[in-house]
Amino acid sequence: MANKKIVSIESRIPELKKYRKKKLIRHMSILISVFLVLILITLYFLSPISKVQRVYVDGNHQVDEETILKEGDLALGTFVFGFNKSKSATSLEENPLIKKATIHLEGFNTLRVNITENQTIGYQEKDGQYFDILETGKLLTTQPKQFPIGNNPLFSGFKNGAVLKDMVSQLKQLPEGVLLSISEVHFAPTKSDDEHIRLYMNDGNEVSATIATFAEKMAHYPSIVAQLKEDQKGIIDLEIGSYFRTYLKDKEEQAALNKKKDS
Repeated sequence: MANKKIVSIESRIPELKKYRKKKLIRHMSILISVFLVLILITLYFLSPISKVQRVYVDGNHQVDEETILKEGDLALGTFVFGFNKSKSATSLEENPLIKKATIHLEGFNTLRVNITENQTIGYQEKDGQYFDILETGKLLTTQPKQFPIGNNPLFSGFKNGAVLKDMVSQLKQLPEGVLLSISEVHFAPTKSDDEHIRLYMNDGNEVSATIATFAEKMAHYPSIVAQLKEDQKGIIDLEIGSYFRTYLKDKEEQAALNKKKDS
């Protein structure tokens, strides 16, 4: 029978001690690492770096920064780690003046809010205050202004609904120069046309039209005016075809019509 080499326990003791020491060191390293991580996390949440210190807002013109901070719940001191950017952006987009809102974290504790607004097409006056009519075709019933801003036309007689949306859609199709030449847009339905409108222009003329064909016909306004004499002012009728009558002629026609009714 072959001789077997017998290893004594005493000879293995140094190796066992070495193995146990390595195992102990490894366990201690893991425990120390976990402990350090917990300390760092605790220090992070206790330090100012864990909280929102600055909020920058870009792209807003009609909505003031205070309103954006309030409606987006963008308070300084909020924990960055628990801040829900998507929820805040959704809350901001509930404001009819805001088309889109995006929020980004810059660095450790700075928020950057980018706002895209719905453009104001015009204003409608009520009780001495002016309410926005937006590119979406919506007339705001809140957030009034004390006076209209810019060169947007003033509306009269409109309310929220399909008619206003159609009117705004037509205005958006106009060349910029023509749009800027409009001072007022009045909704003035008649028995024969429930979408009749009357416009007052910055050059002193009036336009009589119907909403459905307004943009197509109004695009030719500059060429129509160019054919008039310099001192001629009156009403340009775009409802059926296109023709012009002076204010004097219109006054005479109205007088004759009223006389006929009275007789």
